[in-house]
Amino acid sequence: MGKIWFHTPSVGEFNTAKPLIEFVKNNKKHTVVLSYSSPRAEEFFKKQNSVDKIYKLFPPLGFKVKNFLKKEKPDTFILVESDRYPALLTAKVERKFIVNARISKKSFRLLKLFKFFYAKWFNTFEKILCKDEEDCKRFHLLGVKSSILHLCGNLKAVSKLGEVKKVIKFPTEKFIIVLGSTHEGEEEIWLNAFKKIRQKIPYAVLVIAPRHIGRANKVCKLAKEKFPNLIIKRRTEITDTFDGDILIVDTLGELLGFYKTANICFVGGSLVKVGGHNLLEPAFFSKPTLYGPYIFKFKDLERILENLGLAYKVKNEIDIVQTVINIFKKPPKILKNFENLSMEIFNCYIQNISI
Repeated sequence: MGKIWFHTPSVGEFNTAKPLIEFVKNNKKHTVVLSYSSPRAEEFFKKQNSVDKIYKLFPPLGFKVKNFLKKEKPDTFILVESDRYPALLTAKVERKFIVNARISKKSFRLLKLFKFFYAKWFNTFEKILCKDEEDCKRFHLLGVKSSILHLCGNLKAVSKLGEVKKVIKFPTEKFIIVLGSTHEGEEEIWLNAFKKIRQKIPYAVLVIAPRHIGRANKVCKLAKEKFPNLIIKRRTEITDTFDGDILIVDTLGELLGFYKTANICFVGGSLVKVGGHNLLEPAFFSKPTLYGPYIFKFKDLERILENLGLAYKVKNEIDIVQTVINIFKKPPKILKNFENLSMEIFNCYIQNISI
């Protein structure tokens, strides 16, 4: 048994790497030390108990990393995604890996200016396991040896279905449309579309989960202004079954449960210029997934959705109405089982790290 050091900059990277972390700890019985760097994530990491030790580490301060290494002496270092501080990349650890490795277009332009240094630092890693072909290409253009670059796919596709919370019930005859992680501007587009959808599907129910629950009251007010004759409630007002028309989710941690209940899902941050959110969460449950044109943060996930046969890009209200009605009339044929895809990706990481 060895000591494995995972560095996850913030909550998102930790959740991405969590299946890998749990496998290393529970199946391989290694000691797992976790470090993170985002000050905003401190409360979240205080509550985690899936690792042996947790450190708040600020990599720009190189002496902090050196002190950490001197104290913990890890055998293996696994860097998750994209913290590229020199102190991390040059950490003197026997075995080093980058998982779910990515380089955005913007970062690539900056890294090219210091190509000599980054090529040298990246080439000290045993393997760099990339989430996408484009990422592999950018690492190679920076001077990283092709022998250490491997395409495994996006670790976000490795689902944890056992952790899904049960949510409230809906009458069985309802057609449930769930909007997840919506931003300002998106709810209004969907509410306008919902008027026309209800003309074709009278028993359709709209569930709106704003990305920031502080906006829930505002979204609820907007819905009531547009639909004064419909039953509109907030999630916290319902204890068992919702037999209304529009539900506004004002709770945390239940989105996956609503996705699981849905007939159709929409992933927000994509009809406005936010860049999208995790497009694969509805795919965990083989749900047809709508999203807008602004998904530059998750472009690779769109390709996975397309391979599954679950991708539906919409540009505006007209697209939304037509797509929802088409799916209602003819549900999609699933091209590939999500769980099989998930295991393929996970096995690729496990086999390449081999610890």
